[in-house]
Amino acid sequence: MEAKLSRLLEDVGILIRTESVLNGTYYDKQKTPLLLRLRTCNRHSPKIKQIAHKGPLKILAFSDYRTQKIEELLNFLSRLEEKPDLIIYAGDDVDRFAPLPEELLSFHFSDNDAQELERVWVSNGWGRYSSPLYGFILRLPKLVASENMARGRILEVVRFVDAIHEKWRENKILSEKDLEEILLEYPTFRLRQGISELGRLKIDILDSSWGTVIISLFKTIPKGFTLDFFSNYFILYRLIRRNESPFLLTKKIREDHDFAYFYILPDEKKCNIFEELASYAKYGLVAIIGNDDAPADRFRIYGRNVYEIHDTWIEIGPFLIIGLEGSTCGLGPSGDYGEGSVRLRLELAFEISRDKKLLIVSHSPPRGVLDRAMRFGDEAIGSLALRDFLEENNNVALVICGHVHKCGGKCERINNTVVVNVSSHDDAFSKANMVWILLDQTGNAAEIKWFKLPSLIETILREYSGEEKLLHLREEAGLSRNEATLLTEAHEKYGNKLIDDIQDMANLKFRYGFSWDNIIKFYRYGVKAPEHITQSLYETVLKESCGINKLHLQRAYRKLLSEREKDKIYLISPIPLPDHSHIVIFDTEYSLTDGVLYGFLDMESHEFKQFWFDEKVQAKKYLQNKDDKIFVHWGGADRSLLQRDLGCRARTLNLLYYVQTSLVAPISSATLHEVHDVLYGTLERDEFWKRSFYDKNGFDKLILCNRILKEPNDAEAREELAATNKADILALQHIIEKLMQHKIGVRLYPCKVDKHDSIKKIVHPIMNKDMFNDIIRRLYDSMIKRMKREQKYKIEKLMANGLPRRERGFLTLFKVLRKASIFSRQGDIKRSRFYLGLVKREWNFLCD
Repeated sequence: MEAKLSRLLEDVGILIRTESVLNGTYYDKQKTPLLLRLRTCNRHSPKIKQIAHKGPLKILAFSDYRTQKIEELLNFLSRLEEKPDLIIYAGDDVDRFAPLPEELLSFHFSDNDAQELERVWVSNGWGRYSSPLYGFILRLPKLVASENMARGRILEVVRFVDAIHEKWRENKILSEKDLEEILLEYPTFRLRQGISELGRLKIDILDSSWGTVIISLFKTIPKGFTLDFFSNYFILYRLIRRNESPFLLTKKIREDHDFAYFYILPDEKKCNIFEELASYAKYGLVAIIGNDDAPADRFRIYGRNVYEIHDTWIEIGPFLIIGLEGSTCGLGPSGDYGEGSVRLRLELAFEISRDKKLLIVSHSPPRGVLDRAMRFGDEAIGSLALRDFLEENNNVALVICGHVHKCGGKCERINNTVVVNVSSHDDAFSKANMVWILLDQTGNAAEIKWFKLPSLIETILREYSGEEKLLHLREEAGLSRNEATLLTEAHEKYGNKLIDDIQDMANLKFRYGFSWDNIIKFYRYGVKAPEHITQSLYETVLKESCGINKLHLQRAYRKLLSEREKDKIYLISPIPLPDHSHIVIFDTEYSLTDGVLYGFLDMESHEFKQFWFDEKVQAKKYLQNKDDKIFVHWGGADRSLLQRDLGCRARTLNLLYYVQTSLVAPISSATLHEVHDVLYGTLERDEFWKRSFYDKNGFDKLILCNRILKEPNDAEAREELAATNKADILALQHIIEKLMQHKIGVRLYPCKVDKHDSIKKIVHPIMNKDMFNDIIRRLYDSMIKRMKREQKYKIEKLMANGLPRRERGFLTLFKVLRKASIFSRQGDIKRSRFYLGLVKREWNFLCD
């Protein structure tokens, strides 16, 4: 077989991807020192491993085992009554199963100094890859350096980063003063201000004793900071998980005149899980890397009876098993395979297996078969070459694939081939898919049996309790403190029934955007699937919700209705838009810290104005006489910039909010592009609209803003950004006109809002009867809700003894609103505005 393979390679001149050396490179900011090298590892044409076998072939296969516990996998295999002949892993997250072999690593240094902590780079003939999984290099002063000191230093900084991260998650880092309070416990740490490469205000946290940067924070609009999630210490913190790690390798590898250098390998497995899995099968385990694995990760597939199937094909009885690693989708470090190279490899396999049945282990499915992906858009991302090969050849018995999580746990037939997708979803709530396949000697699948392994959430809920459970839900599953508490309380109340239903419940969150507070409220009424959510149940849960959970509920229900009624367009509740004469549309273009361009369109006069960041005086003058207008914008930081930069305190209306919570339409997201096209129709054929609207995204605008801030005289960038701003404003005008022309039906479902819904968002100079009655009802509901929540005595007693000042204020507010409404309907705008002024003052008092 080896000789036949060599002749075929020579005859057709196929060059199989060959890597002679994998070089690992570690760089400081000057891109100089080489610190890590993987020794020479030649990868020639595929080798053939022959295994004698008679009778049916029993296969156990899985793939994309990303979040579920390894222990659950091992426990499942140990409980199997019948051993498989072969275990197959179809790729992705190979680093979870085995470390890189130590004999492949050797370290090289230049004379240049490194920073305190840097990531190791690994490169090969196709490019360079950086991964925390390859480790870090830590530099410490030589006089205090030891392995214990290095480990202590890592854990000290990780504890500090954890404290910063916790405060940030709780939204308690709004100013430098908040940071300084955290630093009180770390006397050697101090703050240093600076500007990032994108012109963004940056604050570095330094260790003054060593002069090294620990972590950076960036100023955000309108207030607060965000963490530098790509800093080395933050990445290390995420791997170590707070104060300790299951295993933290700290190895001294070099010292010079001033410093000692340590190789830090966080969260690395001490044992080879692949080798342990192979021990549960008669002939062992075969595996390939996926598109999200780096090329160097193929060296993790090693051990006793462990075969890297892309390079070592297995001839077992009447079958030849071959591997196709990575994918052709273009995503990930190993997702750049060409269809031509896949086709040549398959042709080679066909030539040497004419008397054998082919079993293909491919990370990527064949095109059009179990390959519909949703993460980057609803499209087929399988391999065309594999699909064509299956249609043209009848000797392929089985294809085991992964990659497309949505299609995991399913099988289909194409031509004479059974295609089995064994991937698993990569969220903490999804169970893992495992399949048992029995192939007879002719290659027919006599049995296909699916197993479900527990999800990460299920394992945590069952194995832990109390604070330990909350900790694991937050750190391992990535839940917020509130979400972890909600799930813990629900598990205590519903027990294992909740665990059985948790994956269906999670679908409500990931598919529609319901919050866990919404989902658990629905679960109280026996609802765990979208088809069980009715209008009456939605209204019930809406009454029980408040704050951000109410907003999530409204948005998610709008999306659910859009999916149910795909061809219909209507509003769940009316959008409080005033008359044309009272609307000014505005849109701002801004960098991460500063406003750059302010655009306005007065719908009464049709006057369009744009002001640049150096024309704020003219912009303020333009806005002086527009206090009676309502400024309509499309989300973002527009309102904050209008107030902060231009000092305009006029009323605003965020139309995006109402679209997200009210508009039911055949759209996948509430982007300006999609909403405009579904209401007004596409204008993509127009050159101006295509160039300035459809071909522009937020990142393009950010780049233009930064260009203009750095080069204020860049006329080309200014012209391009001005056209984009104008297109956005015109698109918003089209949407408003369609909404006001009553081209959209309204299904008004009653709902209550709490007292803190701002009065200026629901009261406008022109008010119809329905809007007024809705305001009255909302305020009355708010009053009753407040009385129930805050007063210690019963409502009946309160009413009997007379209303206190605050509740009397609500009744006064009702009367004033009624007068404002009457004058508004009569067209007496002046007197209507007078009473609305009284409403504002009374409302401000009631909300204090």
